[in-house]
Amino acid sequence: MNWRNYTLSREKFTNDFNYDTNEGLDKKKKLIFIVGGLVILALIVIGGIFAKGKMEISSLNKKAENFVEIKDYEEAAKIYSDLYTKTGDVEYKSKKNQMDIMAETKTNMDEAKNLEQQGEYVKAIALYKQIPAEDKDNYKKASDRINSLKSDVVKKASAFIDSGNTASASSLLSEYLGLVPDDKSASDLYKKVSGKTDAEVKQVITREVTSQPSSNLSAANATANSIRNSYQYVTAGEANVRSGPSKSSSSVRVLYKGEEVYVYDTYVESASRIWCKIDGGWISYNTLNGNFR
Repeated sequence: MNWRNYTLSREKFTNDFNYDTNEGLDKKKKLIFIVGGLVILALIVIGGIFAKGKMEISSLNKKAENFVEIKDYEEAAKIYSDLYTKTGDVEYKSKKNQMDIMAETKTNMDEAKNLEQQGEYVKAIALYKQIPAEDKDNYKKASDRINSLKSDVVKKASAFIDSGNTASASSLLSEYLGLVPDDKSASDLYKKVSGKTDAEVKQVITREVTSQPSSNLSAANATANSIRNSYQYVTAGEANVRSGPSKSSSSVRVLYKGEEVYVYDTYVESASRIWCKIDGGWISYNTLNGNFR
């Protein structure tokens, strides 16, 4: 091989090597560019989904606040329940419970007013007594109405007595004293019309007081608070542990009578159903308190 041919062959080899090297670098750059682009695109998509979720939560919050403003507590409760399901934030669960209480309060206030107009003063007082102290505005209104109705009850009982209907007067007063046991004028009138002694009147009042129902939702919330962070035992023969605090949630396992559970948290679905958060899911308190066997 002469020197010229050797030089040409070497140049060709060098050019081919440089070409292959450059081509490899170009491919690597392209791959890095594609991967980087995909990562950026993924971040944009994830950011968009997150932003959309935040906007949806914000929109639902605003919608719930608008319902609260117009005192449509039932609709507000539905939205807060939805927000709790979407986020798992216990603040929304608490707000949902508050809306349930407010809705019940509004219903009781309206029904009590209707009963007043019908002359059913004791039944009206019973509803006014169920207004929770946490609802300061309605609680004051209810307290004022109770004080106003005290004299109406005594007048109605006196009218019964004047007409010779002492049995109705006695029944009215005993029921009323179960609600307002410290009304001395009503107590004295009841003692007079019934012929009972002070001790007997006190016994009747005590019996009436213990038979009076409390606010169902308020009582449910009080129960929920009392069993949180405590050990409970299954009283039902079988109890479903569900994936969420709802009968529509899927059953993940079954517990049997006598098994011990620890209640981490609670959720009041209604006045008659409290859900307990335990290891692995949610269980109805009705299967822990003897209601279901």
